[in-house]
Amino acid sequence: MQTELIKQLNQTLKTFPEYWDDKILQRTKVINDIKARKPALIKALINNAKIKSLYSTEVDGVLIFDFHSLTSLLKYKEYWADSFTKYRNSIGLTSEGKYLNYGADVVLDFPFKDCVLEGGMTKEEQGKNEVYYNEIIARDEIDRLFSPKVLTKVKRYTKEGLEENITQFSDDDNLIIKGNNLIALHSLKERYSEKVKCIFIDPPYYFIGNKPADTFIYNSNFKLSSWLVFMKNRISIAKDLLCDDGVLFITISDDGAHYLKVLCDDIFGSENFIADIIWQSRKSVSSDGLLSVSSNHVLTYSKNKNQINKKEFRLALDVEGFDSEDHLGKYKLEPFDAPNERTNLSYEIINPNNGDVYLPSTGRCWRTTEEEYLRLLKNQRIQFGSKGMSKPQLKVYLDDAIEAGKGKAATTIWDAVAPDTILWTSTDTTTNATKHQQKLFGSVVFENPKPENLIQRCVELSTKKNDIVLDFHLGSGTTAAVAHKMGRRYIGIEQMDYINDITVPRLQKVIGGEQGGISKDVNWQGGGSFVYAELKELNYTYIHEIQQAQCYEELVILFNKMKETAHLNYQVELEKILNNTYEVDGVNELLTFKRLTLDEQKRLLIELLDKNQLYVNADDMNDVDLQISEQDKAFTNCFYGKI
Repeated sequence: MQTELIKQLNQTLKTFPEYWDDKILQRTKVINDIKARKPALIKALINNAKIKSLYSTEVDGVLIFDFHSLTSLLKYKEYWADSFTKYRNSIGLTSEGKYLNYGADVVLDFPFKDCVLEGGMTKEEQGKNEVYYNEIIARDEIDRLFSPKVLTKVKRYTKEGLEENITQFSDDDNLIIKGNNLIALHSLKERYSEKVKCIFIDPPYYFIGNKPADTFIYNSNFKLSSWLVFMKNRISIAKDLLCDDGVLFITISDDGAHYLKVLCDDIFGSENFIADIIWQSRKSVSSDGLLSVSSNHVLTYSKNKNQINKKEFRLALDVEGFDSEDHLGKYKLEPFDAPNERTNLSYEIINPNNGDVYLPSTGRCWRTTEEEYLRLLKNQRIQFGSKGMSKPQLKVYLDDAIEAGKGKAATTIWDAVAPDTILWTSTDTTTNATKHQQKLFGSVVFENPKPENLIQRCVELSTKKNDIVLDFHLGSGTTAAVAHKMGRRYIGIEQMDYINDITVPRLQKVIGGEQGGISKDVNWQGGGSFVYAELKELNYTYIHEIQQAQCYEELVILFNKMKETAHLNYQVELEKILNNTYEVDGVNELLTFKRLTLDEQKRLLIELLDKNQLYVNADDMNDVDLQISEQDKAFTNCFYGKI
């Protein structure tokens, strides 16, 4: 793959025959002449608009050119191959882009960190040869990749049924998107930048060794690095979507937690780290390791910790204790006496319901003066037991407690046994979540699912009603289901094909009043709605057709169609594809396309497709060749605020 920058640089250097040996650029000679500030070369480079825009800046009318970065581009051979990263061949500690022997300040670096990893799949078992786009060298390609996409197949699900032919979208709508999550996140940026209050994600885990569940299966020579780049790209744009007091929660296993902690410290700043919450994910004891691992991490970050309302954040987890409600709101009952002996706080209290008289117990007194008690009684803040026939109790309202900042801070241990306080309930394990899943779908559709009340705690901590909750690794839809039941708005993104078999049907059940998970805790009765939309596929359409082909003849027909209408890698010599010979499995065995296995033929055709043209850019939707429907145009324009 040749980026636009490499093309422009080659084009400029073509005017200097001395830099070329046949078709091979003598990069060392170019570097030396740049260092020597050869006038003709420097003038040619500055006169190229693309090179000038990336490697120069103007200060008070003076042009400052970054010759060091330009020579770095020429120096690293991978820039001229297919990885576009100066980190590929060297792994180590660096400071300001130089390895440890060049500087004293040390930071953690890893291969491909200066790249964008698309990470596109539609099926769980399917990996792919990823393309790494360097953030500078492939700027044009990345801009096209991240450009807002056309939205299609839009429908609204309500309790009354399905509404199709949707052309309007409002801020009150919940949203489920099918498509690559990195591309979808960038498509959300125009509408939701700095508007999301809570992000909860359960991403693909990085595992050391051979562990089958939830593993990161994208292909790469650097498994850990690929996973970190994958996470970095997505968390970086997710941060842009968070409002100033927004909070990110990431569930992760021991294997990846500490790598991810360092990465998130870099993205959010270590000063915005809130906690590493330890969640008891299982109660059973396993003998498959030296220790039985029974917990997962929930890394918790704020966009700006100084902006978080401490009163609201501290009390949020105590909401479950306020389990009574009247016309004044949610409340809990507390004893009206206190451990003290004060004469002015010891007086008779008469129960107005039965005439019984109460005095404080020995060594105790009432918590207010008689005058204040009478005021509380008049304002209906005193209750005489659940049936009105026992000693006085004080009604403590949730709103008053929040205003007074009396909430207890949440601890960082979330276990499956309730602590000794009426304000807390236990957090379910994956076993409980699996049972809930079986009731929903009749079978286990995901290994190690997250329970609804785990996500409930995170949402309670960080949001109020109508705040926006985002999950861009939506899976079976647990986060969206919890947000829906709790009266929050939500956005869910999932690229896997199971979204229409599992995720959407689950949310339909929620709308219908499904009673699993947290439904009883929040008195869920059903209702509400959500809008479903897909990123409009372009080259992805051909990938699906290639994968579904049954024989060589079908692939030949499809290839001829691709030559006419697909967006292909322009380096490919199309006329040679069917007649060329190909090396198989790294050995010197050359086979024609026809003699390759069907899977090898499919992989080859998929590699021909330009991977940053997988979806239709919104700016291109009026192209008649793309045949975008008027309905899709209307909804897309409405979503991006262009009507």
